[in-house]
Amino acid sequence: MTPFRIKLPALWRQASAGLLAGALTGRVSLWLQGEPFSWPGTLPLMLAAAVVTVAAYFLQPTLAGPGGLKVLNSWGLRRALAWDEVRSADLSRMYGLQPSFRLRDSRGRAHWIARDTQDLAGLHAIALRHGGPQHPLVQVLSTPLYAA
Repeated sequence: MTPFRIKLPALWRQASAGLLAGALTGRVSLWLQGEPFSWPGTLPLMLAAAVVTVAAYFLQPTLAGPGGLKVLNSWGLRRALAWDEVRSADLSRMYGLQPSFRLRDSRGRAHWIARDTQDLAGLHAIALRHGGPQHPLVQVLSTPLYAA
């Protein structure tokens, strides 16, 4: 299967903002319990963001091959999805935030491919080869977003 990774700057935007929000929530929680408020330490926070970003980059790519796709479900877990299980595909936002391609399977479950995935032209070619020209992913990728 061919890996299609999300662009590192896009991952950095997600990881750093998420970790900052979590750290601030933790500090506010302590402040509400009566402790003095202090900002989270920047260096450990950025180190944690860097580790999360690199781990997501290498461990969670979208995979595509003859048997289908391995994509994220709505819980953020990678799941196998056969080409013939995909019933629809459209542009959407995962959790209302991240621009993504939403794939719906035969059970109506959503699966996600980040819009910031590298080599969307290559993913389009694999989907065309194995899913055919009428495949929903081929149709949504026929709009040349990857040319931008």
